[in-house]
Amino acid sequence: MPVVVFVAPFLLPTTRRFVEHAATLPGVRLALVTQEPAEKIPAPLRKQLAAQEIVENALDPDVITGAVRAVNTRLGPVHRVLGALEELQVPLGEVRDRLGIPGMGAEAARNFRDKARMKEVLRANGLPCARHTRVRSDDEAWAFVREVGYPLIVKPTAGSGSRNTFRVEDEEQMREVLALDRSGPGAETMIEEFVTGQEHSFDSVFLNGRLVWFSCCHYFPRPLDILENDWMQWCVVIPREADHPRYADIRVVAEAALRKLGMVDGLSHMEWFRRPDGGIAISEVGARP
Repeated sequence: MPVVVFVAPFLLPTTRRFVEHAATLPGVRLALVTQEPAEKIPAPLRKQLAAQEIVENALDPDVITGAVRAVNTRLGPVHRVLGALEELQVPLGEVRDRLGIPGMGAEAARNFRDKARMKEVLRANGLPCARHTRVRSDDEAWAFVREVGYPLIVKPTAGSGSRNTFRVEDEEQMREVLALDRSGPGAETMIEEFVTGQEHSFDSVFLNGRLVWFSCCHYFPRPLDILENDWMQWCVVIPREADHPRYADIRVVAEAALRKLGMVDGLSHMEWFRRPDGGIAISEVGARP
């Protein structure tokens, strides 16, 4: 019977639902690695677990590696290591690489996690995305401003969703954004051109390197507009026909992009734009193995 380790540093309600569903999969022995105290694991869930490892830092790849080895000793060979948090994907890739566990490795995980690196991979392979740069200093930021002009988008290279993302319209706003605290080891910011057009998502499932399912959604209005105007109501529209000809080009581009980023088996969520001239621009992609 396969042994699966689910890493959940914090048992928030959403994360707990993922763990609970994983625990009920037929033919799976599930072990939980968490930094929550044992008494915070609900009794019904605890009964469904084959093992649990309580650790100090469930985001540290060294700590996770030790916990997975402990599960291996108790239950036998570990077949998969999973986690829902965006911040976990690179550490889990490192653990898989170290222990020879199938799934997305650290290099592919970095392609999805580091948004600047992601765009570098896409552009190197001729796939459409916004012009961008990663910056560690104000001088680098101003050099990009002179090259591209306004408006621009400023965000963390390892962000998720639209958090800490700013639209910059002029020099005054750029100075305000650059004045924000960006300290920390290896702290980087990404600046990219502001892409106009209709924003969409492309969700997919890959198995054995093949796209086996996809769906497109329309965003009304853009997520960034929602962050800037809290009175707006956000709407995500799922079209009735996913295989409509209007999505033929993004299906080809998205599948190629995901392969180049390293997707083999897993789920992905891509955000992309239909430019006013009909062209495509990939915004960013998140993935879970």
